[in-house]
Amino acid sequence: MSESLSGPARCALLLYALGAEAASAILERLDPEQVGRILAASRRLRAEDADAMQRVLQEFQQVVQGNRMLPGESAAFLEHLLHKSGAAVPDVSEEEVGLCPEADAESLAQVLQNEHPQTVALVLAHVDVKRASETLQKLPLERRSEVVLRMAGLSAVPVPMLRQIEASLQSELKRRNRSQVRRLDGVETAAGLLKRLPKAQVSAMLEELTKRNAELAERVKRNLFTFEDLVGMDDRGVRNLLKEVDGQVLAKALKVADEALKERFFKNMSERAATMLSEDIESLPPMRLSEVEEAQKKVVEAAAALVQEGKALLLGAGDEQVV
Repeated sequence: MSESLSGPARCALLLYALGAEAASAILERLDPEQVGRILAASRRLRAEDADAMQRVLQEFQQVVQGNRMLPGESAAFLEHLLHKSGAAVPDVSEEEVGLCPEADAESLAQVLQNEHPQTVALVLAHVDVKRASETLQKLPLERRSEVVLRMAGLSAVPVPMLRQIEASLQSELKRRNRSQVRRLDGVETAAGLLKRLPKAQVSAMLEELTKRNAELAERVKRNLFTFEDLVGMDDRGVRNLLKEVDGQVLAKALKVADEALKERFFKNMSERAATMLSEDIESLPPMRLSEVEEAQKKVVEAAAALVQEGKALLLGAGDEQVV
């Protein structure tokens, strides 16, 4: 744990994590005695001490976030870093500007991922703390420490520079929004398509899919029908399902089902059994939706097994009526 390490040892781990360029910039600003103590501590580090590096970085980040007003020499440190990176040294301005208020953390992280750490630091220093924190967490770990280091050295930046950065960000955000890809669940889409085909075709397609990709075929099979789809199960299948499923589980599963699905089960029960099931459903106490969904999942799994064994038919839109 980092708590067991000395201050110089923690400094050594932090410098190693920040990388050669940032470490060099920091060491140049320390006096020889401090550098010597860090160097001596680094030589005493053991292999297991490397596990504390992440904790040291977290401690450093907490210190930075807890000290938003930094000493006056931080401006000189920033200037030194800017000179090393070849960037122009900005004039100081006290005016604060909020950047891209409509952009969420995910969008900001995508736009900033290839930007210079100095630009990232400037942007995150001028958005609200919540978004800045979320955006930082979405950046690669090796870039986070560099960004935090540069943010810690910030003092003030001219508003025109911030406006220029914001205009560039807004342009990139708009470009990305225009080219956004629509995400979809391919397995769910494929299963939805198969449900509308005759069962003979579905069986043939699943058999071929299993040969090519057994895992994907299994996922498609699990999505082939939902609890609501049981309204299309044949009478023989419903009666077999009633033998397989516990009464209380079925009652929970039907608690929020529509009347057509309830009637599908009642129709295949004796009048007395149907009345008892109806009373069981009515007498159920308030339940979490997750409990109902879990009961429905058990019923669907039992139904799927019956279909697989040929003991039930589940009609799709492309199937003929079973008589």
